[in-house]
Amino acid sequence: MQLKGVLAFFAPTVGKALGSPISGLAVQIVADAIGVSNTTDPAKIEKYIEEHPECIGALQEADDKFRKTLEERKIDLDVYKRDKPDTQHAREMFGSDPTPKVFAIISLVGFLAYIFLVSFNEPENDSLANVALGYLGALISGIASFFFGSSNNRPK
Repeated sequence: MQLKGVLAFFAPTVGKALGSPISGLAVQIVADAIGVSNTTDPAKIEKYIEEHPECIGALQEADDKFRKTLEERKIDLDVYKRDKPDTQHAREMFGSDPTPKVFAIISLVGFLAYIFLVSFNEPENDSLANVALGYLGALISGIASFFFGSSNNRPK
């Protein structure tokens, strides 16, 4: 049994929030309600629920508490569901636009030039050089993820 399935059945509002930016809050409320507030690990919570089926009532109470929290903070979970498809297919949407390609080339050339300069000229401040290399490395990683995908989970 998977946690998302259990929560979707017994606590539908919390189940709907899983996978959204507010899922951490939802899982924390559930963990507090069933008495395992020292963890937000879904596997441990799932195991606890399977071992203690009497906590189903607490799950439903946690769902009510989470729903009230969403209402108090004026959070609409459906907005996330509507906005998520807009960002999922950025490569297809912006594939014909030359701006990302130009930005990627400039970033890569700048990164390689900085590595070259740091390699042959010892910087006065090593920590600044390390921070700059880390930032530029992350930038190049993000660019590679944009163009080539961030995982290899494509259907075959």
